[in-house]
Amino acid sequence: MTEIYRTLSDVQISRPSVVTIGSFDGLHRGHAQLIRTVIKHAREKNAASVIVTLNPHPRLVLRPESPMLLLSTLEERLTLLANLGTDYVVVFPFSLEQSRLRAREFIELLKNHLNFVELVCGPNFALGHKREGTIPVLRDLGKEFGYTVTVVEPSPVPDGIISSTRLRELVAAGDVATASDLLGRYPMLQGNVIHGDHRGRELGYPTANLEIPDKKLIPANGIYAVRVRLGSDWFDGAASIGVRPTFGGGKRLVEIYILDFTRWIYGEELQVFFIERLRDEEKFDSIQALLDQMALDVQNARAILSHLPPGEPHVTAQPLSHVVRGN
Repeated sequence: MTEIYRTLSDVQISRPSVVTIGSFDGLHRGHAQLIRTVIKHAREKNAASVIVTLNPHPRLVLRPESPMLLLSTLEERLTLLANLGTDYVVVFPFSLEQSRLRAREFIELLKNHLNFVELVCGPNFALGHKREGTIPVLRDLGKEFGYTVTVVEPSPVPDGIISSTRLRELVAAGDVATASDLLGRYPMLQGNVIHGDHRGRELGYPTANLEIPDKKLIPANGIYAVRVRLGSDWFDGAASIGVRPTFGGGKRLVEIYILDFTRWIYGEELQVFFIERLRDEEKFDSIQALLDQMALDVQNARAILSHLPPGEPHVTAQPLSHVVRGN
């Protein structure tokens, strides 16, 4: 069972460990490949496997003038990391003060708490002030502090790279199908159901309005086929993201119509997995035209979702062919 620590100062590992460090936003397939290497090498050494995740994302700290939305909240990331089966997941609270640590200071701090004997990273990894701790520098420091550096080279994938930056672009554009291939799972939103204006109920399509955490990236406006988790139960559904231009526009909302569902769920938490984008958000000339399109959307969502096995949706992973890890 994975032990999770919310700050580095709370953990003190006595036995040797194998470590990797990163933001791991979205925890895509490239990240997972890196972490599998950590677990494998730790087992070979009879050592602990440790994932150190930076929070907040360094870009939010170092470039606050350039806001960025994230693929995963901290809680979502911790759950995903724990599900990979590492021994420890440790949050490294990142701040301007921490960003000024020299590479040697950073390594000494990690060594004192994690007792690591191997650092696993990608070929472009660096740490410390102004990224001075490049791989050659880290290897030199390893001679002093008693650890080795293992570089996991990119694996090939068709047509481009896997990086958190690219995935943010895909999700922001609504391309959840391509994003799911690179993530190894379907993009997901999680939030509590809140009251809206109940217009969907009046139209015969009662929707659950989701309250989305700040800084969480929401897919592009449009209509999507989705699989919904409520507690331990799974349902098919259609999601509408947008400003409802047919009714004059307004605040951007995430609304979920759960198929064949009548329960009252205000205040409960939903997880919504985005399977396929059906269409753009549109402005209709009449309510009847909107209703006709909504009926077609539900029909299309049913058809798409009927091809998935019941329960949690799983992506059929394609072989990796060219992975470049991003932040």
